[in-house]
Amino acid sequence: MPVFHLLMTEKCQNAEGIALANGPVRGKVGSSDRLHSRLRRSTELIDGFIQRPPAFEPNGRATYCNVAFVLLGFALETLTGLTYDEIVKKTVFDPVGMQRAMLKKPPDSEGVIPNMTNDWDADIGTYGPYDFQAFFSSISNNCSTGGIYTTASDLALFARSILAKQSLATVDTNAWFKPHSYSSSWEFAYGMPWEIFRTSDLIPDSDRIQTIITKAGSLTGYTSQLLLIPEHDVGIVLLVAGESRALAWLREEMLRNVIPAIETIAREQTNDRLSGTYTASYSPIDSSVSVEVQGSWGLVLTSWISNGTDFLTRYVDMRKRKEDGPGKVQLTPSGIKRGSKGEVWRAQFVPDKVASSGIINTHVITDVDQLNYASRSLDEFVFELDASGNAVEVELPALRVKLRRRPDPEGQHSFSARLRNLMKPLGLGH
Repeated sequence: MPVFHLLMTEKCQNAEGIALANGPVRGKVGSSDRLHSRLRRSTELIDGFIQRPPAFEPNGRATYCNVAFVLLGFALETLTGLTYDEIVKKTVFDPVGMQRAMLKKPPDSEGVIPNMTNDWDADIGTYGPYDFQAFFSSISNNCSTGGIYTTASDLALFARSILAKQSLATVDTNAWFKPHSYSSSWEFAYGMPWEIFRTSDLIPDSDRIQTIITKAGSLTGYTSQLLLIPEHDVGIVLLVAGESRALAWLREEMLRNVIPAIETIAREQTNDRLSGTYTASYSPIDSSVSVEVQGSWGLVLTSWISNGTDFLTRYVDMRKRKEDGPGKVQLTPSGIKRGSKGEVWRAQFVPDKVASSGIINTHVITDVDQLNYASRSLDEFVFELDASGNAVEVELPALRVKLRRRPDPEGQHSFSARLRNLMKPLGLGH
């Protein structure tokens, strides 16, 4: 039931250190009386809201609201005949391997309880008696908005399952990460149920925008946030028991230090895996391409010869707009695999950025797959990888040619080789 996965990250109450690996979460309560009670309470809830005026017009402005997820929790129990915590355990906790996640409070000895007013004793896992006026002030009535007791390690397993497209299919995960509504800030949008942030401040030598998919939650004494950066397949779990302002400090420190380091590693790995010169292995074909990582530009096509012709220049002439200045041909990963070892990348001419006073003046890469030859795209590059993930050849489907990667006997494209070259002036390059 894919829609269920939207619930788990709506709001998390967490306590690091729980070790209730195989204990019972809750006794089975799946009787028709209970389900009829659920249905009755959900109907009463809807009736109560009908009496209230809307906050905004439908599909107009967005605001934070848990009501839809409370109703969804009722619906799931009614449809499945299971209690909400049984559904969570069956569809999320067990498949992902979250053995220390639960909706019922574990023993105090297994949790982190801050020395301040806190909601550790809140009964998150059960619904209390229905009272519309008090409904949303009762934590127990909001368990389907995502409140759980868990650990950082279990949430990390959950994050990995999402990023690895194990919880949902790739197409559903990609759609899940898209915003559903904008906010009053250019850098923030509402997802379902994500809080989505976009920033260009994390990579020192680039203004490339990073999208951070987040879900934050808090109860008295506890604050948590799950951050996913799909571009780098990285997740960050932040759990705080105590002063809530600690989470903002942790988040800032993690993002400003981790993301630049990951970006550097990604460039080095891409350079090691793909950079080099690829040539035709049979004569008399005079065809080759050369690619390399060039700082914030990423993977760049530096040479393209087709049957003795400078095809790179021809390609740029065909893709360049009249108003464009000089630039580079970037190769961008498509996320698509070809066969078991083929990695598809797309070429695109990107002009150098120039200062402009125009309101709309940003060059956005949208026009891929525009030039075709014999029904195949000229910008398609398929890198064939070996068992270690390193390219051994590149296929240019439009030109019906496969080019072998030229051996690099001195390892000049490897990170270790470049590090040695940097250290030579210091007398350390041995």
